[in-house]
Amino acid sequence: MLDLNRDLESIRKEFPILERCVYLISNSLGAVPRKAEDHLNRFYRLWAEDGVSAWEKEWWDLSRNTGNHVASLLGAKKDEVTMLPNATLCHWVVLSTEFCAARKRDEKRNTIVITDHDFPSILYAVSKTAEFMGWNVELIKSHGQPGIDAETILGKMDEQTLCVATSHVYFKSTYIQDVQRIAARAREVGAMTLIDGYHAPGTIPVNVKQLDVDFYVGGCLKWLCGGPGNAFLYVRPELARTLQPSLTGWFAHKIPFLFAQDMEYTQGSYRFMAGTPPIPCLYTAQAGLEIIKQIGIAGIRERSLVLTELILDKAKERDFHLYTPEDGNLRGGAVSFGLPHAFSVKQALEQRGIKVDFRKGEGKEPDIIRVGPHFYSIEDEIDILFQEIEAVYASGEYKKFPDKINHVT
Repeated sequence: MLDLNRDLESIRKEFPILERCVYLISNSLGAVPRKAEDHLNRFYRLWAEDGVSAWEKEWWDLSRNTGNHVASLLGAKKDEVTMLPNATLCHWVVLSTEFCAARKRDEKRNTIVITDHDFPSILYAVSKTAEFMGWNVELIKSHGQPGIDAETILGKMDEQTLCVATSHVYFKSTYIQDVQRIAARAREVGAMTLIDGYHAPGTIPVNVKQLDVDFYVGGCLKWLCGGPGNAFLYVRPELARTLQPSLTGWFAHKIPFLFAQDMEYTQGSYRFMAGTPPIPCLYTAQAGLEIIKQIGIAGIRERSLVLTELILDKAKERDFHLYTPEDGNLRGGAVSFGLPHAFSVKQALEQRGIKVDFRKGEGKEPDIIRVGPHFYSIEDEIDILFQEIEAVYASGEYKKFPDKINHVT
């Protein structure tokens, strides 16, 4: 096992970008591990040397094997986690299942509960599915607060609730939702839980069995340092044995190479797959998962709390508007705070070799920057961030950049 107190210097050397800049944006994209290049080279060599035989040699089982690596970080068992290209597709697969279609015939159970803190792509998927299926959407408003108390969500759940689709950690504020209580109440009223955990695994401990959720979605893009194209879906085993997603494909067939015209679903994680997976992406996931396992989530969480507390303290010293809970029990891996001309400041910081990201405030909310340190970050980088923010204001450099957002992060 790696120890962050003892091995931090050597761990940092495994992430090349740390040599070039202050990288405080792991909440948007985790830094690439040096060994990801070796894994991608393996993909290339298999393709170059074995051609189509690479499927039999390694590629066909790669999604399953990667899912099993992820499962060990979720408290799940082998063959309970499906790898899919993105979290939105994971939600579509769940919402297309036979269970939800059957619920349509129960006219009183026709409402999906979701919040305005959930990631917009998920809001789009849920609302458009609901529109197609004739369901209602109960959108809970946050009214400018960084979190929505679980009690508010519980109060919206009753015998009409089909599904609660919300986040484990809200993406903009990193507020940790009490998913376990929500899942328990859902079970009482006969509803399902579809949890977006994209901002949780890799920075806070997650155990899907203890949470007792029906579906849990996440990805390797951010805190698991695995790059894009590596989302994952956990389905509670009792459901996984019987659910039949309408959004499906040949990888989900019991005997895929039979090329039968009638669908017969396989068992296990491939049941929720669709067509051919993005094989190169699955290779990039390996190095990040390996180093996360070597360090352990407990150590990462401990380190995260220290770094995010330091950011909060420095933001408070400067009277920046905090949009992340100060209570460590409610705080995920990043810190969001509002400051004047936030988008222009963010661009100026980029020019100075400091990577953070920007999120537009809703309504009267201030625009914010999100600072996402990870296990490879150091306190000196936090000091540099705030020193450079002060320098950007003092020099007026921020005025050189547009206020209107025109690109990602």
